[in-house]
Amino acid sequence: MKDNYFSTGEFAKLCNVNKKTLFYYDEIGLFKPEIVKENGYRYYSVYQLEVFDIIHTLRDLGVPLKQIKSFIDERNPKSVVKFFEYKTGEIENEIKQLRRKQEIMSNKIKIIKEAEKIRDNIDNLSIEEQDEEYLVLSKNIDKSKFPYDSEVYANHLNYCYNQDLYIGYPLGFIKTIDDLYSENDYAYTYYYTKVNKNDGENIIKKPKGRYLVGYLNGSYIDIPGLYKKMLDYVKTHNLELIGHSYEEELINLIAVKDMNDYIIKVSMQIKIIDFQTT
Repeated sequence: MKDNYFSTGEFAKLCNVNKKTLFYYDEIGLFKPEIVKENGYRYYSVYQLEVFDIIHTLRDLGVPLKQIKSFIDERNPKSVVKFFEYKTGEIENEIKQLRRKQEIMSNKIKIIKEAEKIRDNIDNLSIEEQDEEYLVLSKNIDKSKFPYDSEVYANHLNYCYNQDLYIGYPLGFIKTIDDLYSENDYAYTYYYTKVNKNDGENIIKKPKGRYLVGYLNGSYIDIPGLYKKMLDYVKTHNLELIGHSYEEELINLIAVKDMNDYIIKVSMQIKIIDFQTT
């Protein structure tokens, strides 16, 4: 045969497929060799390479063979453009979803690494500057329900998932100043989820500023002890609470099997009281 023809084995090797695939495609009428000799030898033309590449690409994209055969049998410039535009849209959406999944994994890694860095100093309180963040808030929590207001909790999670807002950050809890000084140790006003955009319903900005930060290695049952410790620190170190307290899980059941091994971070927005007079 001439140089622009290939045997079944040569064509299969060139296209990185098994010869059985070519035999099957021939059997179902999807992709036939250009020449079949009287002795049964089959030969594919170099001009068929691009057609096979499209078939193989569509197969990799999960298009059923029946649909591919229909596309190949009835192809014309208009139908090819329409079909490829449709598949391009599907691919772009899949890429978007994959990038979101990648972002979720990256954020999980970042959160866990942050927890591991502070593990040796977990009992220490500190004051730090924090950048602004965007949070989507839940509806107001019924403070009489413990440990969760299940209805508000579920509705918030559903909203985040349905709006593609979830990017790997765990559910957080907000205490107002009134909550912090409430007799109810488990009083919270909102659930929140950290997001990466500033536009949308129920999205607020966590202010950039100075925060008193504390950590707990334990379960939520133990969290009132951390809040008491932090409020005592505020009182004895010339600090004033000027905003919400933000509570977030750094280590949770994603990374550990026992809730008593959680690492929880609390950040209270504060300012330092200056007693100097002029």
